[in-house]
Formats: sequence, C-alpha cells, structure tokens
Amino acid sequence: MHSKFLKKTGAVVMSAALAVNGLAIGGIATSAEGAKYEFEDAVITGDVTVENSSGASGGKCLKMTDSGTISIDFEVEEAGAYDITVYAGGIGGSKQQDLSINGNGQGALAIPSSAGFEAVKVQAVPLKKGTNTMLISKSWGWSNFDYFTVESVQLPEIKASQTSPCDTKAIPEVRSLMDYLSEVYGNGIISGQQEIYSGGPHNLEYEFEYLNDLTGHYPAIRGFDYGNFCCPAYGSDDGSTDRIINWVKDKNGIATASFHLNVPNDFESYTIGSRIDWSATTYGTKTDFSPSKAATPGTKDNEYYLQSLDILAKEFLELQEQGIPVLWRPLHEAEGAGGETGSWFWWGREGSEAYKKLWIYTYDILTNEYGCHNLIWEWNSYNFDTSVNWYPGDNYVDIIGYDKYSGNTGSASSIFYGIMEKYDSSKMVAMAENDSFSTVENLTNDKAGWLYFCTWYDGGSSDINFLSDPKFNTKENTIAMYQSEYCVTLDELPKDLYTRNIVIDPSTTTTSRTTTTMTTTTTDPSQFVFAQKSYKIELPDDRTTMTVEIDGAATASIGGGLGYGTSADDWVNIDWSGNADSTGKLVVELDISDIPASIKTAEFQIWWSNVWNAATESATDKDCDMVDYTFGGSAPADVDYGDANEDGTVNLADAILIMQHKANPAKYEISEQGALNADVFDPGDGITNRDALAIQGYLLGLTEKLPVYGKDVVPEI
Repeated sequence: MHSKFLKKTGAVVMSAALAVNGLAIGGIATSAEGAKYEFEDAVITGDVTVENSSGASGGKCLKMTDSGTISIDFEVEEAGAYDITVYAGGIGGSKQQDLSINGNGQGALAIPSSAGFEAVKVQAVPLKKGTNTMLISKSWGWSNFDYFTVESVQLPEIKASQTSPCDTKAIPEVRSLMDYLSEVYGNGIISGQQEIYSGGPHNLEYEFEYLNDLTGHYPAIRGFDYGNFCCPAYGSDDGSTDRIINWVKDKNGIATASFHLNVPNDFESYTIGSRIDWSATTYGTKTDFSPSKAATPGTKDNEYYLQSLDILAKEFLELQEQGIPVLWRPLHEAEGAGGETGSWFWWGREGSEAYKKLWIYTYDILTNEYGCHNLIWEWNSYNFDTSVNWYPGDNYVDIIGYDKYSGNTGSASSIFYGIMEKYDSSKMVAMAENDSFSTVENLTNDKAGWLYFCTWYDGGSSDINFLSDPKFNTKENTIAMYQSEYCVTLDELPKDLYTRNIVIDPSTTTTSRTTTTMTTTTTDPSQFVFAQKSYKIELPDDRTTMTVEIDGAATASIGGGLGYGTSADDWVNIDWSGNADSTGKLVVELDISDIPASIKTAEFQIWWSNVWNAATESATDKDCDMVDYTFGGSAPADVDYGDANEDGTVNLADAILIMQHKANPAKYEISEQGALNADVFDPGDGITNRDALAIQGYLLGLTEKLPVYGKDVVPEI
C-alpha cells in the first residue's frame, strides 16, 4: 500500500483529510446573508462606463463593451472559502468574461442573456483575511454589472458516491485501479503528463525525461491520443498501443487516452474508404460532418465513425488481453465556450442532445458490441450553469474531468467545488488537462481535491510550451510539486495497483481475470478486499419492480447488477449501488419492466469490500448476503416514500426540508425513518438534492409515482 495515504472504506468511503466539516456530500452550506458591493464603485478601464439604470440596486450599473477591466476591493473578516455571486446581464445574448480573485484565475464568468441582472455564482473561492481584489477582464464584452455579494461557506467533504465502474462487466484490473483512485481522491494528487503527437517537433520522451532530470521523478499518468491513429481518412499506426503496454506493464504506470478524431472538411464530397491529406480534415467545427448522424446507423457519417471505432476497438481489445485499463477520455471539451453553440469541436457543434446521443452510442459500441471492458470513461465538464445539459448520465461516466487553461498557478478550487455540486458528488473530479498544475500550497490551502493533473505537452519553439515555460510552470514549482508528499509520482504507485481485487487460486498459482463469482476474506487489516456473489432469480410473468433486502457491514459500500440475456452478446445489466445503514441493511428497488417476457431467469450480483476504520486502523470483513426479495410495485412496509418530515403527507414541505438538511444538517435534522422516506431518487444512495427535485416533479404531476430511478427520469422543473 502506498505510504502516503490511508486505506479507505470500499469504493466510496474517503478520508476527510481535506474536509472542513462532516457535511453530507453534494452540498455547500452558505451563511444566511453576505456583504454587498456595488460595481459602480470599482476602478474601471477601457470601454467600461457607469450607466444610469432603474433596474439596478443603486440606480447605476457598469456597462462593458469592446474592451476594459473592472477592479474592486472588498473585505472579509476571516480567511476561508466564500461564495461570490455576481449580478450581471449579457447584452444581446449570453456572454463570458475572465474573472480572477487576488490574481488567481477563477475560470470564465458565464453571464446569461438578460435585459436586467441575473445571479452568477462563483463557488468556494479562497479569500484572505482583510482586503481582497476582484478583477473582471473583457473576454466577450457587452455585459452590464450591478453588484456582487460575498458569503462564507462550509466546504463539503471530498467524496464520490459512485466509484465502481459504470461498466458492470469491467475487468478486475479496472476495479482495482478505480479502488486506488478513490483511495487518493481528497488526500493527494496524482501527477500526469501528456505526450506530444507522433511526428511533433521533438521526440515522444522529451517531456518525461525533462521531468525526471529536473525532479528525479516521472509522472504517474501518461497521456496518449488515438485521434490520428484511428482516423479513417489518413491515420496509421503511430505505436500508441505499444507505448501504453510499455508504460503500464513494464513501468507500472497509469494510461489515459483522448481522441482528437479528424473528419473531412467537406464530408458531403468525401468517398468512404478513400485516403486524403490531413490538411483536408479537421476536428474543429468547420465541417459538414454531423455528430447526430454519426450516431445514426445507416448514414454515411455513421459509416465513417464506425470505421474509426473499429480500428480503436482492436487496440483496446489488445490492451484488454493483457489486463491493461485505460482512462478513456473521448469527445472532450464538448461544450467549449458555453451553451448550445459554444463548441469548438465537431462532436459538440449540434448542441447537447446530439452530443449525448453520440457519447452513449460510442459507449454502447465499444462496450457492448466490441466487448471493450477495460475502459474507465472520463467525461469533460465545465462549470457553466448550462454544463449539466451535456452530461451523458451516471451510467455512462466514471470520472468527471475539467481542462484548466487559466495561465496561473491558482488551485481552481471554485471550479472543483462547483463541479462537485453540479453532479451531486457522484463522481471523482480530475484536472484532465492543464497548463499550470497549480502549487502544493495553493491546492492544500484551498482544499482543491483534484484527483490528478495532466499537463499538456511542449509544442516546440514555434508553439506553446505548457510544461517548461515558466509563465505556466517554473522549475521551482515543478520540483516542489513532484518532490512533495502530496503528489504521487510513477515510483510511488503501489505494486498491487492492478491486482488488488484479482483472486489468486493458491492451488494453481494462476490469476483469474474473469468477472464471475468471487469471494475472499483477509485477516490483514491493511489488505483491501473485494468480493462478489451471484444469485439465480426466477422472474415472474408480471414485471414491474424488484425489491431486494441486503445485509452486510455497517456503512459498507455495496453495488451490483441484475443481469439477463441468452448469451454474452445480448447480455443486459440493470446497475445499482448504495451504502448500508448503521445496522448493515440496504434496500434496493429495481425497475424490471423492460425485461422481455421471453427471459425467465436473471442473475442478481452483489459486489462489496471490507470496511476500513481509520480511527482504529482496522478492517471489518463481513459477508454480504441477499436476505430477501419481492416483486411488485409496493415499497417496503416501513417506507413512506416522499414523507421526509413524517407528517403523513407528501408535499412541498418535504422537498424544502431535504434542501435545508443538505445545506445545514445540524440545524435541519431528518430522523432515520425520515431519511428512508426522503430517499426517493435511486433509493439506497442516501439523501441528495435529486430527491428534492424528484418530489417536486411528483407534486407537479411530471412523474407518476415515487420513488424514481435513473438520472434521465427526473423531470426538469
């Protein structure tokens, strides 16, 4: 086990080393009122003017047009994390400006289109005691600014409730790597470096030897790209797969891969199967290639896209044969500059719905058609209000990444916590690409718990050198990061990185990499153990829901699936996960209405691990069993879904109580029975903000009954 980190419970129980308090995941508790500052009191430059406005709080506002900056000082009594809410409006459409606090970039300030002023929240900004300075610099311009407020916040514990792979047939090496990643998350940061493209201005080892020569360490993660390799129009084998095998098998490193897939600029006139020069292709938006058609069988666009996936799958299957997982990051940065039309890549140019269709189609083809079960699916988010519209769904994502190009060493903590809250702390959050990788001091002071960073490559003398240019990463900061206890480097990855949940049969001394039934226990408290049980279920003719009662260790992370099909080719899994309560009980309810009548039996699987107690430094090994199951739509007798306040009715007060409890659990308590009643969205995962949303949808008649299952079934209100 890596000495820098404590072993944690199961796949979702994390250390609270960076947590300010014990708030439930997903919420940031905010003080009732904050100080208010008028923008007309700011120092302004360029094309920024003070305007009279009857709709502004002080009768005046600032108007930014083609250039300029807005700088204003404000005071806080104590150092800590604060929410800053800017009230602004985009002129003639939504706009973005650059925001920094005390010289540290906070990402883009996304301002909605408005004739008045809309609230734009920047979450969990680290402020120093005394005077702080906000600077808004023109990016798109054409915006009005009224005032902003500053409110102290209590940061949530850095956790992820879903750290089992979304692919229920994932090879054990994937589960082992995900276990390790969840161990690091919130306690340190894993180092990473993107290799330059084949044929670039310097050799493929340049960045890695630079780091080793400078710091004495190689990065733990190496970034690859399959775009050129798998491009049907001009691609050829650039050795990416061989380099991944060398990095993972020979060096015990971690591989991540992106997919800058080029398509013909003039796709209408392109002949499928023909070879053209790369200069006649693009991965930008200036093409007539359609992402929605790419996910539609029978279209020319689909034929081209399937050609690329066929090439890609062969490489992934070669890696899978050797037990090599890949942090797979296709179709990245889809939203681009924000909203439905801000993408700078072809896969996002038709908006969020077409993009999600393409992501899910890509997942289905690689996972279910080709059987690539060695992929950890990483999706890129931004921190705009519109970013959640692009999310493909929990069932198709393992890790959420953010690409940081802020030009400074700030920790981007406001973006980290903003993304955590947007997705209800369901997934680990990583810095999938970056220019500057921040500093250890900034990351730890700001409690920015990024899972890993992966610095982009040096482009050479005529391009941007993200790694070695001191305007991004000084030699001093690079040495400090790679030599710190907080940062994991290649030599510090555990030797059992890919074998911690693979069962070894002592009678044959061979290692099994199958995902069939496995059970094991251990008496060594430092050994983290996974186990699995399978149960054959006879299905009834009338299929609505299946309710399962599970008994395991108290607070254990438990997951699994209900699988059915006639062969491996048509096998379908209904996934589930949750945490046992204080008595070790977990009730799971599954929607089985889509299982065909021709299917008479199903396989119910349970995955679990031992439970680590950091206080006593001991592990609890307890068997996990399915103790009962029933069919039908009725909930267990002791659960009245939706009645969080236990007043005998389901109404808006229940939804409000859930939101209040998420913000301040000490003040707004929910009893143990009330918590069972409140858990109406995917029962078994605890109280989340989605439970409140589900209750509101039920009250408005947008959903027929409680509970509800799956992200996509929660109605928008």
